[in-house]
Amino acid sequence: MVITTKFGDGGKTQLLFGKVVSKSHPRMHICGTIDEANAQLGVARAYALAPNLKREILSVQEALFTLGAEIATAKEDYIKLQKRICKTDVQNIDDQIAMLENFNDIDNWFIPGEIISSAHIEVARTIVRRLERYLYTIKFPNKNALIYINRVSDYLWLLSQKEEYYVRGMERKLTEKSTKEHQRHIFE
Repeated sequence: MVITTKFGDGGKTQLLFGKVVSKSHPRMHICGTIDEANAQLGVARAYALAPNLKREILSVQEALFTLGAEIATAKEDYIKLQKRICKTDVQNIDDQIAMLENFNDIDNWFIPGEIISSAHIEVARTIVRRLERYLYTIKFPNKNALIYINRVSDYLWLLSQKEEYYVRGMERKLTEKSTKEHQRHIFE
């Protein structure tokens, strides 16, 4: 196997199992967005400090890899996939969200940027939101994947909060007042 095949020089690429499509095909935009989200999560994972955060981020990366395989498979070859995003994946992330909601102040929205690892998670969250919009534009048939991706952005927000709490600890209180004042002007 070689990395440079020159196959794509003409603006075409192969899906899994060999079907050829244009590099501008909507599925390729989605594959690129999945790749972007996964890379951004990799940066976040490299910087992560909170207990278990690296493992939690990695679990999302692994699910994104599975979703990428689904997207990169033509409808007629879908049956050949050995793994897809399923109800169990949705239940697992729902359980993680429920647990994190118990330990996070979900009423405290903050402007990203105090902690680099948290900021990277927030960037990944916005990429995942874009990914979700793309999945709906192609009417992706795996409803479990659509639900899962919707949950991932919530999950990433909670992981970002977890990192903030862990790294900043009590220091969080110093900037919290300023952020809450700003929120009050917007929401009240």
